[in-house]
Amino acid sequence: MSGFDPWDPYRDLRFAGTREHPEHGACFIAEGRILVEDLLAAARLGNLKVVSVAATTTAAPGLRERLPEGTELLTMAPEALSELAGFPFHRGLMACAQVPAPPPGQSLREARRLLVLPRLYDSENLGLLLRSAAALGLDGVLAGPGPGQWTRRTVRVSMGAVWRIPVWRVEDPWERLAEWKAAEPGSEIVAAALTETAEDARLWRPSARCALVMGPEDTGLGAEHLARCDRAVAIPMASGMDSINVAAAGAILMFRMVGG
Repeated sequence: MSGFDPWDPYRDLRFAGTREHPEHGACFIAEGRILVEDLLAAARLGNLKVVSVAATTTAAPGLRERLPEGTELLTMAPEALSELAGFPFHRGLMACAQVPAPPPGQSLREARRLLVLPRLYDSENLGLLLRSAAALGLDGVLAGPGPGQWTRRTVRVSMGAVWRIPVWRVEDPWERLAEWKAAEPGSEIVAAALTETAEDARLWRPSARCALVMGPEDTGLGAEHLARCDRAVAIPMASGMDSINVAAAGAILMFRMVGG
């Protein structure tokens, strides 16, 4: 690693995606004490590889004994760390971890409660949807093009869900979704859509094996995508509103999907 500065992964983080490490390949950044401590706990169980932890001089005491073997502790004055990161950083801790291997493709067929995101545009929406999917006990997320799973903002908003729930990233989720459905009779693909024929989500009774498809933030699911689904469900609107945020709608519908 000649010439590599261990602080390099933490530079200019405001819009950071993954960082390339000469020894560990693609890495991601987690920030904040709660998230970093959760990441370290996962690493101590052998689920992740944490390359380093960057701490302010006030947050570093007592941290070293909690580090997994091989994790480097870096310390810097708070003002200097903010300058390095490129924004006022008040959370005290950051960590650089190796992006884990994707879940096996075959395991997608075993999912009984699946969230499908053919296209998203906002990393915070992705993080929120992953957080809800993990918290509500879904078996995984099938995602198409969109914001990176391991960007700083997605990781932060997901509160660790990015490493807790399987996420299958593919160019064409519809092809993989068709394979998922064909794997077991009675499987159902349900679209979240405000159409005239959509079922009231309050009355929705999901099948035993169900995939919920959420459309992109701007247009929702198009007619060609709705045609690939078995039915649609909608959350009734009030007060003259025509829709709610995709992450909020996803949380409500996932709660219904798991039996809420």
